[in-house]
Amino acid sequence: MGRFAIFSTAELRARGETVSSIRAEIALGGRFRIIKGWYGTPETPRDAVLAMRIGGRLGCASALRLHGAWVPPDVGTHVVFPSAASGRRSAGRERGPSVVRHWSAPADRTGSAFGVAPLELAIADALKCLPPHLLIAVLDSLLHKHLISRNRLEALIGRGPRRVHHLIAHLEPRSESGIESIIRYLLAMAGIRVDVQVRMLSGDRTDIDVGEWLTIEADGRESHATEAGFTADRVRVVRLMREGRIVLQFAYATIMYDFEFVLDAIRDVIARHAPVA
Repeated sequence: MGRFAIFSTAELRARGETVSSIRAEIALGGRFRIIKGWYGTPETPRDAVLAMRIGGRLGCASALRLHGAWVPPDVGTHVVFPSAASGRRSAGRERGPSVVRHWSAPADRTGSAFGVAPLELAIADALKCLPPHLLIAVLDSLLHKHLISRNRLEALIGRGPRRVHHLIAHLEPRSESGIESIIRYLLAMAGIRVDVQVRMLSGDRTDIDVGEWLTIEADGRESHATEAGFTADRVRVVRLMREGRIVLQFAYATIMYDFEFVLDAIRDVIARHAPVA
């Protein structure tokens, strides 16, 4: 009840609240009216409030972020509208990130029974919406964080569009960051076989390995944001090189927006430095 600090009138009444107590809580600032029949608190996610106020519900990548999945920060706010809705209510009322509109199928039981799409409905939306290299990162994170079983996730992928069915073979719950999943998947699509999370003699684990000589490090925004994190990362790279590795480091923005450069660099290093079999 009250998942994501979103409460229906029915839920509040079931807890013993009355019209008077709800109004009193609003007057005290502990609660606010989102739309008719729904209430939030200061902890309610703003994008969920936006979605409800423009006539839909938060879904797809935006819902998956709230459920705990890794989601790229720049994919917009995904709002699912009922199949009969036109989405015109959102015109001129959008705030913040751009709104990506979805329309639920007539057979979907989405309705207005929730404020944020349940996990499996959000996954089904994402399978239809996100490009494969972003989708694999989201799906890996669901497995890594034990938010869904692998069997259940594979079943959902199998029911999704044919274009995503191949992702079943690329799921990797060991991947610890979305950007790592993205570079691993794109390298696989380019025909470069890799391994992930290989433990070295120093105790360090590598992000991505090509053979036993080349390590590719994907610098995610989160893990390298502080000075301490930046320093620790540089020390770690030196330890890897002392064990005989060539180390290539790529920043988040380079991987996301200039992968052609990343791929060309990796191919060049493999061509020049790969051990002779």
